[in-house]
Amino acid sequence: MKPFTTIIKRALPLLLAASWRALAVDATNVVPPVTARDFYNAGTRLLAGKKYDDAEKLFQSAVAAQDEPVQPAAVYNLGHARFAEGAELIKKGPDAQKVSARGHAASAAGEQAIRRSESALADNNLDRMIAAYLEGRGARRELRDAEKAVAAAMEIYGKTLQKWQRAADDFKSAAELNPADTNATQNAEIVERDLAQLVDSLRKMQAMLGAMGKQRADLGKLLGRLKGQIPGPNAPPGAPGEDGEEDDNGKNGKHPEDLVGQKENASLQGKEESPSALSPDQAGQILEGLSIDGGRRLSMSDQEGRPLQPGKGRNW
Repeated sequence: MKPFTTIIKRALPLLLAASWRALAVDATNVVPPVTARDFYNAGTRLLAGKKYDDAEKLFQSAVAAQDEPVQPAAVYNLGHARFAEGAELIKKGPDAQKVSARGHAASAAGEQAIRRSESALADNNLDRMIAAYLEGRGARRELRDAEKAVAAAMEIYGKTLQKWQRAADDFKSAAELNPADTNATQNAEIVERDLAQLVDSLRKMQAMLGAMGKQRADLGKLLGRLKGQIPGPNAPPGAPGEDGEEDDNGKNGKHPEDLVGQKENASLQGKEESPSALSPDQAGQILEGLSIDGGRRLSMSDQEGRPLQPGKGRNW
């Protein structure tokens, strides 16, 4: 593993460049930041202005400067920015309840179409086979579209998962740097509970995606059998190749473990960032009452120029 000082030296120019771009949108900034304190204060202003991505870059620069008095507050607010970024992703993304309802509706329609197709084939009734064929084709399209909607929601949840895992690590690091900061420990616990619920939601979506994929494949086989039993002159109209569309089961499915995110070379505190160790059993035990709507406000170090500890540190 490369020495931490080497990692910081290589990362610092990139962080500074990103921070300068972030400050370009900060109209309140008058003096270009130079010190860790400057970057921290500029980041805090952006954080208060809900410019979370830009604030994250500035806090990273503040942390990279390795200024001991500034470090705990900078790491703390870095966690706050990342948590807020994840909450914004969910807020702006697909409505999870609507996506789930659409999936359940498509699955119910698919199950009904399967039963009617099997029954029509067993009775060898032409009219019923034609009706079942048409119903099955529509149900299959609904399943395909619902799968895409669920996969899109999982993509957003996966990105949020990455942000929240890093935020939890940030709050834990802040607590290690300043053991007297009980807010950091409390925030880490809040984020980990939301992480557990997020993992639980991802697993439920994955299960739904797998079930719909199986239904769609089963319907495809039944449609082929129905089409083979319906005489050509009686065959319903349809787009060429529609009944034999290639299934992509397993290609669009996203597993929660695939969405955890990649380890970085090293965090700015000198420790490797790793995925939160949440097992499926732990994810299934989270409290249902927790909300992931971004409305919760974590305790935040939001005062510029305040000493990090009463009576100690520089008078900013």
